[in-house]
Amino acid sequence: MKAVNSRILIKILTLGLSFQALPFLALAQTDSTDVIKYDQFIQQVLQYHPKSKQAQLKDQEARAVLRSARGNFDPVLSSNLDQKHYDDKLYYRLFESELRLPTRLGVDLVGGFGKSSGQYINPEHRTGSAGLINAGIEINVLQGLLMDEGRTELKKAKSFQELAQNQQTNQLNELIYKATEAYLVWQRAYSSMEVVEESIQIAREYFENTKISFFNGEKTAVDTLEAYIILQDRQNLLQSTSASLVEAEQYLENYLWEEGNPNILDPSATPQKVDEKLFVLDEADRYVDSLQNHPLILEKVNQKNIYEASRRLKREKLLPKLKLKYMPLLTPSESGEWPSYTRSDYKWGFSFSFPLLIRKARGDYQQSAIKVRNTQLEIDNKRNELYNSAITSLNQLDLIRNQVVRQKQNIKGYAALLEAENEKFNFGESSVFLINKRQEKLLEGHLKLIDLHLKMQLVSMKYLYYTNNLMEQVEN
Repeated sequence: MKAVNSRILIKILTLGLSFQALPFLALAQTDSTDVIKYDQFIQQVLQYHPKSKQAQLKDQEARAVLRSARGNFDPVLSSNLDQKHYDDKLYYRLFESELRLPTRLGVDLVGGFGKSSGQYINPEHRTGSAGLINAGIEINVLQGLLMDEGRTELKKAKSFQELAQNQQTNQLNELIYKATEAYLVWQRAYSSMEVVEESIQIAREYFENTKISFFNGEKTAVDTLEAYIILQDRQNLLQSTSASLVEAEQYLENYLWEEGNPNILDPSATPQKVDEKLFVLDEADRYVDSLQNHPLILEKVNQKNIYEASRRLKREKLLPKLKLKYMPLLTPSESGEWPSYTRSDYKWGFSFSFPLLIRKARGDYQQSAIKVRNTQLEIDNKRNELYNSAITSLNQLDLIRNQVVRQKQNIKGYAALLEAENEKFNFGESSVFLINKRQEKLLEGHLKLIDLHLKMQLVSMKYLYYTNNLMEQVEN
């Protein structure tokens, strides 16, 4: 029976030494073709997830907005025919056609053709038998000279293009962040369950051997009961970790898409080992600059540029409206020659208007100025938040790394204590209770180490996110 007892102790000792010898918890995890590597997972997310597809639509939206803004400068062709027949007489027939070409200089180039006929024509509409050609310009001298609706929309559309690119980057960064978080939670839950399953196997073998020793008269009923309680505790812990794993797998499935359809995680799929680093921070990554080029900052900057364009237009509205137009009149030749031109044939005019109190224009300008100022304050605040978050993450990362080193040392110490307790038990100087406590501390140590590795990866990801290096890490 002493031989059986020795085999039990050897098994327990082997468990302790296995914890000590492995670089990290790979107790039950073996190389498998069903391992889902992080790089493989995140690339699939970027390729198929609906939020990634939504981000890609930003480019199309920006091009559509720019095309719409350029439409303000499209040539406009208009025609009008007006005629009256009464009592078998043609009172008048008036035909007018105009081509207007807006420019980005605030000047409209205008050309037209008119022809009239009939017995009762208003003299101001009278033209020659071949019609009358006019060509000239219309220009806003005060309001609209430096900025008008068309140029404002074009400027806003160009800023929107940059805004859309930054929004796209932010959406992809957010998607990578959330998907990576789901993968890390899955890693932790899977690794924790492996450790607990291994501890259950040892506890079950210990319980069975204790029963044999009890029936042979070498162990008491209390020893058998205590071994059984240990097994029950491990099984309860397994239920808890199994529930956490199911929850983590369901969370991960939110990011498993392929060809437009959601995927279900294969039951045999496993994550890569939890001690394998997903992100590598070199010295360049550890440098926190002013974060001027962070897409979260640039998004606000572009939004400010859009508000600034609107503010400039509102400032123009404070000026009076004064529009000048001049159009020489050309008479077409019936023989097909070039139209004749005389300096005395022309049309000109102006229009002027100005609201005396300009309350609407002043109110609109104040509102737009407030939007610009408010956005600038958001930029300052966001830059400060990113900087402080990056520094905090960097400091946390150094602390967690030190904790990982100490925890590995603690695990070695727990394994050594378990070995010593086994030796004492072999000489009758210890008990099952004390051995169980040593095993519990070793198990808790490894579970804590899993959590520390998870925290280290999460903090590394946060630091890369705050410093705008997350996308680069994923692409590489």
